[in-house]
Amino acid sequence: MKKIVFALFFTIQFASIGQELLFKKVALTDSIALAKQMKQLASACDQQKLSAFDLFKFQLISGKYKDANATIELIINNTPQEESIYLDVYQQYLKATISSNFTETFKQLYKKYLMNSDDFHVLNLDDTLISRDATDYFIADFNDSYKNIETDTISMEIAQNLVKKYFFKTVYAATRDLFFKEIRLDHKRRYHINDSILIPTKDGAEVSVVVIQRKGTISTKNSAILIASIYAGTNEAGAMLSASKGYVGVIMNTRGKRLSSGEVKPFEYENTDVYEVIDWISKQPWSNQKVGMYGGSYNGFTQWASMKHKVHPALKTIVPMVAIAPGIDYPMENNVLHNYSYSWNFYVTNNKYLDYKAAQDFNRWNTLKNNWYTSGVAFNKLDSLDGQVNKLWNAYMQHPSYDDFWKKMIPYKEEFAKINIPILTITGYYDDSQRGAMYYYNQHHKYVKNPNHYLLVGPYDHWTAQTQPEAYLRNYKLDKAALINIRYDLVYQWFDYILKGKEKPSILKDKVNFQVMGTNRWMHKPSLQAMTNDTLQFYLCSEKTKDFYALKSKPNAAKIELTVDFKDRKSMTNTEYYPWPLEKENINLKDGLLFKSKPLKEDVIINGSFLGNLEFAINKKDVDYSVILYQLTREGKYFHLSYYIGRASFAKNREHRNLLTPNQRTQVSFNNSKLISKKLEKGSRIIIVVNVNKNNNAQINYGTGKDVNVESIKDAKTPLKITFTGQSSISLPVWNITK
Repeated sequence: MKKIVFALFFTIQFASIGQELLFKKVALTDSIALAKQMKQLASACDQQKLSAFDLFKFQLISGKYKDANATIELIINNTPQEESIYLDVYQQYLKATISSNFTETFKQLYKKYLMNSDDFHVLNLDDTLISRDATDYFIADFNDSYKNIETDTISMEIAQNLVKKYFFKTVYAATRDLFFKEIRLDHKRRYHINDSILIPTKDGAEVSVVVIQRKGTISTKNSAILIASIYAGTNEAGAMLSASKGYVGVIMNTRGKRLSSGEVKPFEYENTDVYEVIDWISKQPWSNQKVGMYGGSYNGFTQWASMKHKVHPALKTIVPMVAIAPGIDYPMENNVLHNYSYSWNFYVTNNKYLDYKAAQDFNRWNTLKNNWYTSGVAFNKLDSLDGQVNKLWNAYMQHPSYDDFWKKMIPYKEEFAKINIPILTITGYYDDSQRGAMYYYNQHHKYVKNPNHYLLVGPYDHWTAQTQPEAYLRNYKLDKAALINIRYDLVYQWFDYILKGKEKPSILKDKVNFQVMGTNRWMHKPSLQAMTNDTLQFYLCSEKTKDFYALKSKPNAAKIELTVDFKDRKSMTNTEYYPWPLEKENINLKDGLLFKSKPLKEDVIINGSFLGNLEFAINKKDVDYSVILYQLTREGKYFHLSYYIGRASFAKNREHRNLLTPNQRTQVSFNNSKLISKKLEKGSRIIIVVNVNKNNNAQINYGTGKDVNVESIKDAKTPLKITFTGQSSISLPVWNITK
């Protein structure tokens, strides 16, 4: 009776105050009281306009298990298996919840589920649920949201969001350890895993290696697929995938990682260690003396590093995806040092595996960069502010140019000439390491005439260019043609082509293969140059309509001035250069110089990297500048096409700094902006934002001519004044459909 009265009281209160719900906090440590409160909240929330999936969440949390079961079954029946990984966990959680023994029931259900799945689905589970485990985030997200409620009533929107967050926290906190264990036990049932191998190197060190073979294939000799990685403990699924595809999967970790002794020094020894591991592989009884390599980001860098001195005879091909190039695009971009690498150093060097706790301490990293920005201290004081010495960071800051410190890590100039194996480079238009991937590609083509080197690039970011894109990228719906399975299909089609003599992947119809956003098709060309047959060139102009200056088709006598006060730490500049989201209703009209073109008279496809030739005078000796390129659609939305950020003093040569002469006109050019391919419809306009970089994401160049890392707010006595002339141009490489 007491429960009925309380429920009635709750309903009356909800009805009497409209869309506000009474809310009295309970202790987060009191799981029973919290579950009771969330059950009542879920029941009180408006569920009329919820999606089927959200409805399931509310049904489950409110204890309507029969309804929840019917809903989840309907959703799963209409979802392809590869897309139902999370849904399957939720259904098994529901069944375990209504059983008499949650833990045992869930374990048995998940074990049976795994037994009925093929290798590739189980590996997809590993990639999705283990490699990208978000349980700690879900727990923290709910707890933080709950703690932040400071009133006795909450809106319907807040209540609904709280129930959704509680759902994720509850499900994953209860199941993570269980499905982790069952997936790993299932791996042992399918694969022979030797994870205790140590290989001595010629200089007296050692590297840790893991060899994985599919049970039932151990007696045959096969080609090996090597992943060389600093991310110890995260590549086993990739090696298992190789084993299930008919190869021997091998993982090599950076010296100092996993079982190997010694200090971890990222990038330093891969140029010799990877070669020696390939040599070791070629001499194993299970090896047929053919080795391929693949992997993304750091694991892409290691493939190029292995060929620094020479190509091992057993190395037959590499597939570098989103490969970083140290000194080129990491940790700096066009010689501008970003601070995201600061925390990465702790992530990979704090222990033999990975320090997830340090990496996910977002409060620490956000506080650090904000304190640095507001205090105005020099960039080389970051670890002093942090209170922990960062050896790698300090080493990076000693090498602001592309000097011998960086050159020793990967092939340099003529060293590319000896690389004569087939290569498939994969990157994305929104890949943070695209310029690294394209550096290798361009240098290889510069020093080798017509190399057997293919390129595939599409609307992918740093993650999806290594795996499989989802339907949406940063709020933009991708064309169906872009939704290819890169890791599971394309990569191994390539390996089968090179190592087993099978057909070349059908998508690689020419050397350069790129998906044209907005057309649902791919284009195929023999070279980067062949991607374009026309150019749209725009000159900056001082004519202004509201917030936008004009873009003209010819040079003019314009002068457009931009002033940036580096002493002002209440505001930032160039905060929107990073493309997230891709499409939005508005951009910041007060950040930088904004230029708008006339409407395009016909459809064109922008294909490639836009070029810049800026003429300006500045009252400083240097400046970090950026150019952002948008499409303003006919519907009035801003689509982020590409951007460039760089240091003017390194524009001519990344190896040598050439300071500017204050108040003297100079020309600064660039040609390595982010590559893009997208249809620009008739009636669209081009928006160009020219800016100076001053924010908390990268070092601040005060323009004194000193080492930028030692400059501080004390060097900000005089505001920066930069005056662009009408000789400044931005050129868009396009494919003119009518030509």
